[in-house]
Amino acid sequence: MASLNKQQKRAKRAKIKARQINIHGRKPAALDDDLGDIGEPIPEYTLAMFSKMRDAEATSRSDMLLTLLSDLAQIISDHPELLDMENADNEAMAATHLAADMLIDYRMWADGMDRDAAQAWLTDPQFITDFGDALDSYRQSLDAQEEKAE
Repeated sequence: MASLNKQQKRAKRAKIKARQINIHGRKPAALDDDLGDIGEPIPEYTLAMFSKMRDAEATSRSDMLLTLLSDLAQIISDHPELLDMENADNEAMAATHLAADMLIDYRMWADGMDRDAAQAWLTDPQFITDFGDALDSYRQSLDAQEEKAE
């Protein structure tokens, strides 16, 4: 895992890129549209994903992570410029970094955590295990969809 300083720089760049492509429009009134200490508006597509993640998390962390992975795949497809290829060896690593940044922002949005607490949550060994399991599950569902399509 990258150093804390590198993660913060990556997160800052992702926020700037997200702000540059921010989709303007009406946000749901019940949702806060910034991340507290960042003070930047959250793109509408990210708010929608966070809302789905919060609903899924009420069932289980696994459901929340699967929601993140499926929605993030669509967001990357629609906005490939969000991937920070300058600080990643390949697209998969850049997507992993974006997922980590989104998870930190989600925790800050959903629970009002500060960035340090959100990063600590992300590095918890049980969370890392749960994320790996969700990623395996997501990949298996993609493989099954590909097999059906053939």
